[in-house]
Amino acid sequence: MSDQMPSEKPRTQRATWADLPHSVQAWVEEELGDAVVGAESQSGGFSLGTADRLVTRTGRRAFLKAVDANLHPQTADLHRQEGRITASFPSNTPTPAVLATRDFSGADGTAWVALLLEDIEGRHPEYPWRREELAAVFRALESMSQVPVDPSLNLPAIEADLTEELIFWHKLARGVTLEHLVYVQATDSYQQLVQLLPLINQKAAEFAAFVDKHLVAHLAGSSYVHTDLRGDNILIRLTGEAVLIDWPWATVGNPHYDVASVATDALIADPSLSLTEVRELVPASGRPPLEFLKANVVALAGYYLYASMQKPSDSTNSSLVSMRAHRASALLTRLARGEK
Repeated sequence: MSDQMPSEKPRTQRATWADLPHSVQAWVEEELGDAVVGAESQSGGFSLGTADRLVTRTGRRAFLKAVDANLHPQTADLHRQEGRITASFPSNTPTPAVLATRDFSGADGTAWVALLLEDIEGRHPEYPWRREELAAVFRALESMSQVPVDPSLNLPAIEADLTEELIFWHKLARGVTLEHLVYVQATDSYQQLVQLLPLINQKAAEFAAFVDKHLVAHLAGSSYVHTDLRGDNILIRLTGEAVLIDWPWATVGNPHYDVASVATDALIADPSLSLTEVRELVPASGRPPLEFLKANVVALAGYYLYASMQKPSDSTNSSLVSMRAHRASALLTRLARGEK
């Protein structure tokens, strides 16, 4: 296979093992000590690089993430960061092991970044969430909160890194119109968002103040924080244990934020589930205040709404637009029912 991609045009869907340059494939097989005979592309996630579960002739398994750094430089940087962070975690943490990482550059100007990880024998959590799987994730987060942060990583503080995204209600308070929803017109959530516009415009300032008081003011801490934890960034082993994957956005701060993110994901997946029911599944020693959890629901409703109003990036899967619109609609519908 040539080291050149079949097409110079930017992709709109994920690349696969077959699309990789020969140099990347050869490196993977050298690292695994055998030829790759099976590659299963994964549907979760939103980057346009590969996400393949690989198997060799001898049955060894691994998970590969690789991306064209010329076409998608931001994703390439995220792969580098994910490899650096994940490799620093102790072996007993609920995270995958890093097998190898590498940057490739060709004489013809091609450039790829590859990250080879342990292939976790398991699956993403069921949707709607099963309570025992939620409890397993919360136990994994409790364990992760006890891991000392490696200072050599120089990770940002969560309050400095994430606050801007959590206070989008301040921007939304300037007013949201039909014209702002142009990028989600083709999604299944568009009409629901249109119907929610009165709530959005009437409550935006109140929501902004609530988030400032009960979430943003309590982000500081000294633990690892994933900051992007949803079902597609979690795997459930056959034993029922949870594994937390995809760590490029890691920060240092209050571990309650990851708990709140998973709780909010569960609420999106199951409109009949209450926040109080989810909170009771969290180990008592790591259970966030209810107001903190409520404020995260409000904040993420604003985040997903604001993000769905922005022009989509050429480096992300087209399904990201629909995902953001759906999640905004689900959370805003809860707020409309008075479940702030």
